[in-house]
Amino acid sequence: MTLKQALISGCALALLSVEAQAQDTAAPQPAAPQPAAPVAPANTRKVSGKVLDALTNDGLPLTRVIIKGTTKGVETELDGSFSLDIPMGPVTLLFSSQDHKDREVTVGANRDTVTVSLDATFVEEMVVVGRASELARKHAANSVASVKAEDLNRAPASTVDQALQGKVAGANIQSNSGAPGGGMQLRMRGVSTINGSSAPLYVVDGVIISDVAIASGVFEVTGSVSGSNPSATQDNQVNRIADLNPNDIESIEILKGASAAAIYGSKATNGVVIITTKRGKSGAPQFALTQRVGAYTLANKLGSRRIETMEEATEVFGAKAADYFRPGVAYDHEEQLASNRKLSYETLASVSGTSGDTRYFASAMVKDDEGIITNTGYEKQSFRLNLGQKFGSDVEVNTATTFIHSLGARGLTNNDNNNVSYHMVLPSTPNFVDLRASSDGSYPVNPFLPNGSNPLQTAALMRNEEDVWRLMGAADATWNAYKSDTQNLKFKANLGVDRFQQKNELLFPNELHFEPVDDGKAGTSLFATSEVLNLNTSVNVIHSYKPTSGVLSANTSAGFQFEQRSLDSTYITSRDLTAGQPNVDSGTQVGVRQNRQLVRDRSMFLQEEMLLMDERLTLVGSVLAEQSSNNSNSAQVFLYPKIATAYRIPNLHPAVNELKFRLAYGETGNQPQYGMRYNAWSASNNIGGNSGIIGTGVAAAADLRPERQGEIEAGVDALLFNGNAVVELTAYQRTINDMLLQRAVAPSTGYTTEIFNGGELQNRGVEAMLQLTPVKTEKWEWVSNTTFALNRSTVTHMPVPAFNVGGFGTSLGAFRIEEGASATQIVGRVPRADGTCCDVKKIGDTEPDFRMAFANTVKYGDFSLSFLLDWQQGSDIINLTRFLYDASANTRDYEANGAKRQLDWKTNAAVYVEDASFLKVREISFTYNLPESYATRIPGVKSARLTVSGRNLFTFTNYSGLDPEVSNFGNQAIARNIDVAPFPPSRSFWTSIDLGF
Repeated sequence: MTLKQALISGCALALLSVEAQAQDTAAPQPAAPQPAAPVAPANTRKVSGKVLDALTNDGLPLTRVIIKGTTKGVETELDGSFSLDIPMGPVTLLFSSQDHKDREVTVGANRDTVTVSLDATFVEEMVVVGRASELARKHAANSVASVKAEDLNRAPASTVDQALQGKVAGANIQSNSGAPGGGMQLRMRGVSTINGSSAPLYVVDGVIISDVAIASGVFEVTGSVSGSNPSATQDNQVNRIADLNPNDIESIEILKGASAAAIYGSKATNGVVIITTKRGKSGAPQFALTQRVGAYTLANKLGSRRIETMEEATEVFGAKAADYFRPGVAYDHEEQLASNRKLSYETLASVSGTSGDTRYFASAMVKDDEGIITNTGYEKQSFRLNLGQKFGSDVEVNTATTFIHSLGARGLTNNDNNNVSYHMVLPSTPNFVDLRASSDGSYPVNPFLPNGSNPLQTAALMRNEEDVWRLMGAADATWNAYKSDTQNLKFKANLGVDRFQQKNELLFPNELHFEPVDDGKAGTSLFATSEVLNLNTSVNVIHSYKPTSGVLSANTSAGFQFEQRSLDSTYITSRDLTAGQPNVDSGTQVGVRQNRQLVRDRSMFLQEEMLLMDERLTLVGSVLAEQSSNNSNSAQVFLYPKIATAYRIPNLHPAVNELKFRLAYGETGNQPQYGMRYNAWSASNNIGGNSGIIGTGVAAAADLRPERQGEIEAGVDALLFNGNAVVELTAYQRTINDMLLQRAVAPSTGYTTEIFNGGELQNRGVEAMLQLTPVKTEKWEWVSNTTFALNRSTVTHMPVPAFNVGGFGTSLGAFRIEEGASATQIVGRVPRADGTCCDVKKIGDTEPDFRMAFANTVKYGDFSLSFLLDWQQGSDIINLTRFLYDASANTRDYEANGAKRQLDWKTNAAVYVEDASFLKVREISFTYNLPESYATRIPGVKSARLTVSGRNLFTFTNYSGLDPEVSNFGNQAIARNIDVAPFPPSRSFWTSIDLGF
């Protein structure tokens, strides 16, 4: 509010006050009431309260508070407080504040205090535009997606990334499997690398945290690293963003494009996820308690062939089937395996408030999710303490500390080469054999597998546990060094640490039937420990200039950052356990492996933001200079610039409140993976009985450097019908150069392969968002949000011959990188035109045709109904689980279709490539806010809310596998959408009660 506006408002208040006094003076005495007379002072009561910003919980000054149907009202003080005389009985108050949505609140007849939170209008939300600066959304020149706490936590989710599914246009969030405790992959705006990191950058309260996914080591038993896909990513590991407590989060901002993410340099090619946790609310302590109880149930089954006669049984499964087949007897092995329905629970408690110049927020969580398979589940406990302290008017210090412990029991799923994981065994097991334990607790040998593997026994006896202890801390200090009417100079420094230890303990006891058949040694025990440490520090200076003339405002910021991240993993594998002892020192054969990494980055940035032409024109420019120890020349400086502009037209038409055009260009990078720059050596060899070092044959180019991404983004935003409709439309083209590739070199060099920079990849896409409020009355409110995104990738230049990345060869489907083709294409053998075998051609593509989501919230009084639909059209998946069932003649539809698939597959790999289109009901939530008169009957309780919710309740798809979102190889850049014996999907149901004290 300008000085002129304040004076006008003050005069208006004075006039209203004079008018009110005149009315009170002229009012007749109670002894002789008149029907049309104003309310007498004796018939009024005083109500006091506070108006807060819903996002920051700060008091909102100069908020207009008016009695509905009158002109009588007041404006709030600087801290948001107010006091107003209102008539006796229920009264509706109207609250209005600049840059916030209006709100009506009914004050009951027996209520004399009220606290109201006002939501910022969509265009006034603050979004990140730099390392040390923000802009109101209406001025932003980039597309920035935001998700608030209310939208994030409507239905309980195990992890943050699961809670984000379907809520961000352009973000493809895919679940690797149904295992409890997470395992997700997030891809923004298509493929951005082939051999580099494919994970986005996560920043929590200014700290760059680790999202590394560390293999458990189960491949030592499954043998999945052997064969055509030697990758430990088949261990079904968890990306560590799963550790965060979603309930602690205030908001999430997604920087999808290079023009927005350029401020993070060579770590931002895959986008940046900026998470801000909750801070203390103004005023006296406010306590909150939430109790949730729920259950997970099996969402889908594959089924198996039903055998009707003894002849059919022996024909399919051999002569031994005669010993087990009984007419009309069949066992549902999938149901027996995944029939756990134990209750899960989550308890949350928090306190928030201020004391003097100290602001505080503390929370605690205890969570126990029971998995649908025996001995699987996910437990988590967390504690958070966020503090803010002001030292006078010029210095403010904030700290955020989180302590987390989680324990995940992951079971044994995914691909293996030893036929031991659940869904690798079931395809070869007929449904007429009983695998259940006998009365003495012993499990029968599976007679239809050479190793005797019984999945029910495996689930009951094996252990695959992942124990994580994590500490995250952030501290920042701001010093307002100079303030005047036109200028402000401040310095800001921050320090962050993220440290966790991941401990994996795996035990496959001697009693398991596949021990020692798998390796000739009875019993396997594995212990792994990984320590990860991320350190961040920065110093920034910010200068703001806004002359009284109002011609322009400028914000200049500059800073220096230092970041270090390290990883140290040790794996100990013990085989042939003596007397079945689980300790790793009890085996006769013990192996040790270790992996250590250390990366240091340094950077400096300069950014300028200007608002011109009465704040209609936005100009933003910045450059980041960065060094990294991952580059061949760690002293070389790489520059990452960005430039952006936006022009807004306010009040273009009575129906068009705001129209904005924006254009931006930015560059980001993707560092070489740790160790690429080094000539790797293996010291675990001996030559003639003497220890020796043998090279791996892989070397790095002398100028190995980050991949380079440049992106141009254009968009139109509109605010319509007084904020009841918001439209965002964005088109982009991103080009990735200097990609990390491999090429063969002459053996005379001493190497066979060189890692170098080269090639070009291009993505083009469109994103759209439409937010509507079709209904908004005193009782009813309906808010609808629709997102849409599509992306197309093309390899525009490749300096090496076409090559495959992942997959199981062209007979089953492989991912091929070749010039002129999609980066996500699946190729395989297909019959030639003359019917002979075979050509290798494109048979599918993992990139969806488009993604859409529909989120709706309908409120009526104290009731609220929310639901989220997530729609993926297109995308292909390699269904190798069906291939395994077909190969064993055990598919549910084998006689009708499976036999033909096996015959056709010999010349056509496309037989097992399926359409992964789906429509999922991601979330449903029904909430009832108890009236205050009922809630306050509980001693100390001020508010109460009951909620019934569910997640992933229904999936509509033609895909024949367990889940069309499965991705056996985890967070891979290219090799996704492979279905090989995954953990089955589940749906969850929850009831919750929230209490405010």
